[in-house]
Amino acid sequence: MLSQLFSGIAVLSLIVLLLILLLRRLKQPYFIAYIAAGVLLGPQVFNIIHKPDVISELGEIGIIIMMFSIGNEIDLRYLSRNFYKPLLIAVVQIVLSFMCMYCVGTYARWEITTIVLTAFIISISSSAIVFQYLARTGEIKSQLGMITCGVLLMQDILVIPMMLALNFMSGTAVSPIQLIKVCAGSALMILFLKGALTKKLFKIPMQKEITADHELQVFIGFSICFTMAWISGWFGLSTAFGAFASGILIGHDKATHWLGSSLIPFRVFFMAFFFLAVGLQLDISFFIQNAGTIILISFSVLFINSLINALLFKLTNNSWRDSLYAGALLSQIGEFSFILMTMAASLKLVENYTYQITLAVITSTMLLTTIWLMIIQQLIYRLK
Repeated sequence: MLSQLFSGIAVLSLIVLLLILLLRRLKQPYFIAYIAAGVLLGPQVFNIIHKPDVISELGEIGIIIMMFSIGNEIDLRYLSRNFYKPLLIAVVQIVLSFMCMYCVGTYARWEITTIVLTAFIISISSSAIVFQYLARTGEIKSQLGMITCGVLLMQDILVIPMMLALNFMSGTAVSPIQLIKVCAGSALMILFLKGALTKKLFKIPMQKEITADHELQVFIGFSICFTMAWISGWFGLSTAFGAFASGILIGHDKATHWLGSSLIPFRVFFMAFFFLAVGLQLDISFFIQNAGTIILISFSVLFINSLINALLFKLTNNSWRDSLYAGALLSQIGEFSFILMTMAASLKLVENYTYQITLAVITSTMLLTTIWLMIIQQLIYRLK
């Protein structure tokens, strides 16, 4: 058993390293290497990873740590002053996505549940990809970066009512207790964010000891992060949102300013598992058989999302250059769409073909993000 574990880790590390070195030469983001590694190590190629559920759970930890890091870095005061812009963009984007999917669905004779589900799925962008890209380019604290981060956070929050809507469409009754818990959790999170703005948050004790002890900082950070993520999940909200709130708490405390950079290795490690899980779920034979349809839908989604977001950013008083750039950044389908699709499949709202084609399209839009950004940047350069 032990040798099997070590051999699996050794092969995984080697394949990821080789793919990263290749992508480094091609100047491509590393998450592509993680997805490709998942495909290669999955049951359809080398069959080295036999427990994809464990990998998926480790990937969820990556999402939590990433949202914690974002909360630690983000300027909440700036975001609050421009709160209406991200909220307006996120809500109107869902409405416009529904209108697009309604037109497509009516022509293709889809059921209303499929139309609503696909509208939800294409309206959520990837926080993991966009935040990593903005951090790498140094734009995460720029005005455009802040608004883009705000839109992503609003999308993550809106996943909760989307999940409730899927339960309703499936005929599964949502208990009054669940609704009360969700409302109570939302109210507590709003009060917490208000406290962050007025700087009346709970202060971490033992300030002097923490400042001088980096190991203590790490475990205090993890304790607060995962406790608030668990509390958020218990209330029926996203665990990622709880982690984001805990990041704000840590970021406001001077004793733990070192913590953000210290968690980078953990974030990289666990985010790799998230994208690895994406690659493991991809059915290669299905992808090859339906490659034309998948690529066509993927580029259509990238184009539609870019257009919708660019127009919305322009309507909120951004320049055309920034609007087109932001539209391209938010063009892909995000990681929370996997959660919605998996939930829809478990509620029997979609059949296997729809599930597989959606899974392939989500993965494809993630993989094509860099290429699409390059195309849009060339367009912006020519317009300039």
